[in-house]
Amino acid sequence: MDNGLAGKSFYAFGDSIVYGHVYPHSFADLVAEREGMTLAKFARNGATIGADPHASGGQILRQIEQAPDIAPDFVVFDGGTNDAQSIFRHQVYDVGTYAEELERTLDTMKRKWPTAHIVYVAAHKLGSRDWDTQVALREVTLRACQKWDVAIADVFQDTMFDTRDDAQRATYTFDGLVNGFPGRDGSGTHPNMAGITTFYVPVVSARLRQMSSH
Repeated sequence: MDNGLAGKSFYAFGDSIVYGHVYPHSFADLVAEREGMTLAKFARNGATIGADPHASGGQILRQIEQAPDIAPDFVVFDGGTNDAQSIFRHQVYDVGTYAEELERTLDTMKRKWPTAHIVYVAAHKLGSRDWDTQVALREVTLRACQKWDVAIADVFQDTMFDTRDDAQRATYTFDGLVNGFPGRDGSGTHPNMAGITTFYVPVVSARLRQMSSH
């Protein structure tokens, strides 16, 4: 059965969850492979929505500016994971500044690729980040996405993936490789293959299919 996605193209932006951390084969790669799509991935480890001079991956806005002008069928991105650290731990900026930079990011995408379907991937509940900061960032992000008519692939809300639970953290996340593949017992941030295939791929694929059918 045709899922409506085969042969479609998508660009992927964001941080290590989209890039893949130390194993650059993330949920974005798996979705593309399983659905027969063409992926161009621009995400960088350590990237942020806000401008943090200490963030190793720079701003997600820069990824978008440097991507080709030709419009893909879909744009998939995340953000906020490293912003939570910039805001809570490093106090480089605040949630209001994040909101302003997110508006700039969404505006740039919409102007550059007016025909593309844009999807924000809301990461799982992170035991590795301050909870109140996560919730605050989520609220302003959902509000901005609604304003800009950006769809949500909501791993946070629509799955049980929560690395505040230590068993889930150990089972579904990794920091380093074992025999060349993602291990387990990670910090709670980076989903391993079990985390990707159980939680991320189904939610993202379902959202893309839903948008493709309209």
